[in-house]
Amino acid sequence: MSKKFKVSRRAFLQTAGVGAGAVVFGSYLTPALQAQGLISNLINGFPVSGVPVVALKVNGDVVIIAHRPEMGQGIRSSLAAVLADEMEADWKRVTVKQADADAVKYAVIFPSEVPTNYPLPHPYEKIPGTQKPKVQYMVPPEGSQFADSSRSMTAYYTVMRLYGAGIRLAMIRAAAKKWGVDPKECRAEKHRVYGPGSRSIGGRSIDYRWLLLGAGKETPTYEEINAALKKPEEFRYIGNGKEKMPFVDASDMVQGKAVYGADVDVPGMLTAMIERCPVANGILLSYDATPALAVPGVRFVLPVLPSGYPAGGVGQGFIPHAGVAVVATNTWAAWQGRRALKPTIQWNKGPHKDYDSTEFRKELEAATATSDKTKRVRNKGNVDAALGTPVKATYYVPHLAQAPMEPPAAIALFKGGRMEVWAPTQNPDGAQQLAGQVALGLPPCPPNDEACQEKMRAAATLHMTLLGGGFGRKSKPDYIVEAALLAKQIPGVPIRVQWTREDDIKFSYYNAASSQHYEAALGADGRPTALLQRSALTSFFGTLFPNFDTPGLSAAQVAGAAVVRAETFGGGEYPYASGIERAQGLEDMPFDIPNIRIENCQARNHIRVGWMRSVANIYHAFGICSFADEMAHAARRDSKDYLLELIGAGRILPLSAEEVALYRNNELPVEIIKVPFSGGKITQVLPGFPPDTRRLRGVAEAVAKVSGWDEKVKQYKNMKGRGLGIAVHRSFLSYVGIVADVSLNDRNEVTINDIFGVIDCGLAVNRDRVMAQMEGGIVYGLSYALLGEITVKTGAVVQNNFDDYPILRIHQTPKIHTYIQDPPADVVKEYEGNVPPTGVGEPPTPAVAPAVANAIFAAGGPRIREIPFKKFVTVL
Repeated sequence: MSKKFKVSRRAFLQTAGVGAGAVVFGSYLTPALQAQGLISNLINGFPVSGVPVVALKVNGDVVIIAHRPEMGQGIRSSLAAVLADEMEADWKRVTVKQADADAVKYAVIFPSEVPTNYPLPHPYEKIPGTQKPKVQYMVPPEGSQFADSSRSMTAYYTVMRLYGAGIRLAMIRAAAKKWGVDPKECRAEKHRVYGPGSRSIGGRSIDYRWLLLGAGKETPTYEEINAALKKPEEFRYIGNGKEKMPFVDASDMVQGKAVYGADVDVPGMLTAMIERCPVANGILLSYDATPALAVPGVRFVLPVLPSGYPAGGVGQGFIPHAGVAVVATNTWAAWQGRRALKPTIQWNKGPHKDYDSTEFRKELEAATATSDKTKRVRNKGNVDAALGTPVKATYYVPHLAQAPMEPPAAIALFKGGRMEVWAPTQNPDGAQQLAGQVALGLPPCPPNDEACQEKMRAAATLHMTLLGGGFGRKSKPDYIVEAALLAKQIPGVPIRVQWTREDDIKFSYYNAASSQHYEAALGADGRPTALLQRSALTSFFGTLFPNFDTPGLSAAQVAGAAVVRAETFGGGEYPYASGIERAQGLEDMPFDIPNIRIENCQARNHIRVGWMRSVANIYHAFGICSFADEMAHAARRDSKDYLLELIGAGRILPLSAEEVALYRNNELPVEIIKVPFSGGKITQVLPGFPPDTRRLRGVAEAVAKVSGWDEKVKQYKNMKGRGLGIAVHRSFLSYVGIVADVSLNDRNEVTINDIFGVIDCGLAVNRDRVMAQMEGGIVYGLSYALLGEITVKTGAVVQNNFDDYPILRIHQTPKIHTYIQDPPADVVKEYEGNVPPTGVGEPPTPAVAPAVANAIFAAGGPRIREIPFKKFVTVL
């Protein structure tokens, strides 16, 4: 099924960032700025008013702007290579430059009037810089540079291809006119256009540099550019291209030349280290600066938050915890000054000072034990009538910390009423707006108030550095706000805020604690006839928006915040999950069962909650994939065979027919969107990304095959202490299957021998990075499954560093075998051979924990229903 809307060729060209004529060579992705991409500017480098996505210098060399944050996933290279591939650029003549924060510039607006039933969940906005009627974004400003949810390639693959193909087509036409030949007789290859007979004696060719002025006069239509897009067998870098996909940062990374946040050195910079209140929403009462100021090199001792500023915590978004900063000429002095300061600080630890995660677990499990106070999020058939005497199980996942290898760091300079920031961030637009807010001394902007947001952006410049890992932690810019707040107190002096590993563990935005409860009725054949699932999770939206657990708010303020939350990305209401979290493995539970009821239970926030790699998929996948294995054993069936029966033959999940109100499909459409351009031709503008269990079944079958499941099951049946476990999960639009092979000895010590992983991510644009992300995601999943747990006593996090919040060590890491799976043939046919790329960074992670837990049980170990597994087995 697809949606069809009417749009002109010119509107689409402008919206997609291709533009008409010379605009092809350098433009932003939003139509309001298209006219700045004139060739007269581009031949001298960049337009004076800003930086385009792509520019050709006077010598023909190409500069491609990487507008997405780079944190090792290779997106800076991959998106540039997509454009270069379609352009037929010689990579030796390509330079990739990192963009600053400028979210509106890189947004993509849908090129049509917005009907009321528009199938994208993005908010309605005005066209930037105009008072025209509200429109819908294909990629909204808040998402255009936001490196979260594994969307970078999915969102920009087609746009970058159109850029490149438009340039190549314009070059070919300019050369053809120069030679007086038919453009169809010409072709482009690695920065040159070849004319008729170019492979024979006397054949002609010309470098792109000599075609700039002529190409700038070309005005290819969208249909012509779309027709010029390469076929897969013509790709140079994309997928299985003729040449290896480039990785522009690899050399600098391995030689220690890459610049991360802590590597930035601004002249005159001072370094700040902060002693923070250990409890969310706690406030500073008093401190004595004398001991810290006595440390050589310490220059200032300052409160981070201005007087009257609310303290960070539950319901306060990205406002930092209350704290006192020691500002010094070097890191060591700041660190020693902080240690001297700590005993002098007095805190009012506020309403969350008694939070105990062990006791809170009991609250979560009590909530999922009953349907009282739940919200039904999916319903099919009559579960109560069919349930009878069910198989039951409850699973628990604690708070988890992201623990990126590079702790947070940020530099801010307040000068002339503006803030300049250097930082490793997954959320450059949010960070820029918050820095601007600090510079202007204004309250936060109301949601969707574009004029206010632009005012904040205009007051700050944010330079993105490389990120030494992110995993969701660096999408929360509290550390950048700390730097900005301190810089404003010391105008004209760059201030670097440096976190330690201990700071990172104790003051994260922790992944939700969650309880998952399941009940299933099994028929005479062992297959389930009914499934009841209840999910309780501490939502990130409870941290992002004020609520009745946020101190110091009136009833009217809480009510107003509730309205704002409900209108923002399906935010729902406190203390329930948001639409985004419900769409991550809960509403889209994939099994084909006659009667289904899925409920969301209450879970209050008492600590800052954020998103970690794979987010809600972590606990939803752990629960449902483990319970599938429990049902298989209750039915005395092979786990893999039973899983395939649960999935069924394959279908697109009919979620709207099963009372799912609005499925937030990673903020991308479920259905294909097509538009009739002038002339009547129907053209796809956006692909659909439906939850399709044909593809889930495909990865299940593939991972069973590559792991040798059938043969090993027979072999291990007569072996003590050896077992296989399988799990499959869809997340961020991709499908992953995992098989774990483990050994368990008589001392209850577990060795993970092998992990097999298969991913169906549509078109694997950069196969090397896909494989690397698979390996990294599997290791990450093993790490939290086996070892991860954040506990809280008296409101404060207990864990401190890698000694008590360990991550997987090399000797614990198994052999990892990863494979890229093409979608099933019938799916490829439905996409007319062009299955779009989908997420890779996060999808490998969720299925790891249940696969390993299932394998441990198959090896004769305990049935593990909570993370970390180290509570039940010793990890060798």
